[in-house]
Amino acid sequence: MTEPDLARRLLDAHVAHEMAALRGVRFLDLVTGEIDFALGAANGLTLDQVMPRDLIKEVALKYVSTFRLPGAIPEVAGALATRLKAHPANDTQLGKVVSRPRIAELVEALVEMRTLRQQVLRSLAENSGIQAGVGTLVRGTARGAVDTGRRLADNLPGGSFGFSIAERFAGRMADTVKGTPVGAAVDQSARELAERGAGALLGYLSDTAATSVTDEEVHDALLEVWDALATRPVREIADLVDDEQLVALFVGLYQVWLDVRDSDYLQALVDTGVDFFFDTYGSFTLDRLLEEWGLGRDDLVEEALRFGPPVIEALAEAGVLEQLVRRRLSSFYDSPEARALLA
Repeated sequence: MTEPDLARRLLDAHVAHEMAALRGVRFLDLVTGEIDFALGAANGLTLDQVMPRDLIKEVALKYVSTFRLPGAIPEVAGALATRLKAHPANDTQLGKVVSRPRIAELVEALVEMRTLRQQVLRSLAENSGIQAGVGTLVRGTARGAVDTGRRLADNLPGGSFGFSIAERFAGRMADTVKGTPVGAAVDQSARELAERGAGALLGYLSDTAATSVTDEEVHDALLEVWDALATRPVREIADLVDDEQLVALFVGLYQVWLDVRDSDYLQALVDTGVDFFFDTYGSFTLDRLLEEWGLGRDDLVEEALRFGPPVIEALAEAGVLEQLVRRRLSSFYDSPEARALLA
């Protein structure tokens, strides 16, 4: 038998051996053996030994900052969200999706954020747009009060006559200044007065709510809101936003992310996060690190057996598996070292 023939036969036998190990019942032995060996080796290696933190920072920054994101992401996300909204599972009551004890825990955490609650209330009170809106409401309420006063005066002896005189006098004054700089100034002054009054009212209400409303009252109020929502189907809440609004929301969030990802702020967060992780877990051995994050030997074996066989079978049926194994091994049998051994 010539040297090339022997090398080819050895390669064929080796390929057949590896193919058999990757398929059928022998795959279990292969998986458990390799995982046990890897975990045994991981017992003597720490995270700092095998992975430089600067390398992780570079990779993290690449994918959160410089990696080119496809523009179709918001559209795909919007289409996915639309399909999820239409799913029959949305007929489930909200209270059956999230339990009340979990909501109670969340509410307790929110209630303890007193400073945040007070700041939100004060920020709303100081918002000029909200003040203008409340001011308009106040002016409208005042006009409504005049109409109410007229109706009450009509029911009093002589009241209608007196009210009409006052109304005509006020109207004559308004007609005198209407359309003049004085009239504009009066109207502007009335608007500013209403807005200042609205600001003072909102400030008073926010300070009062922030100081007089107890944590227990806030807690009970939030749980009452949840109890009312818990009996409603998820679909009813999801339908508050239509499909176009949902897509617009994803597009807006995507644009915000594009701005954030280019900022020095995000880079600082990534650096700090990676440093914290390595400062905390850098001295951990790799097997202990896996356990710390809830991954044990049984989990690794289970997932390998879950995904390995179907992928391997698909590759084998397509004729790709043998090609991969043969390409990996043939370089040795064609090498000068192997030929020297077979000579």
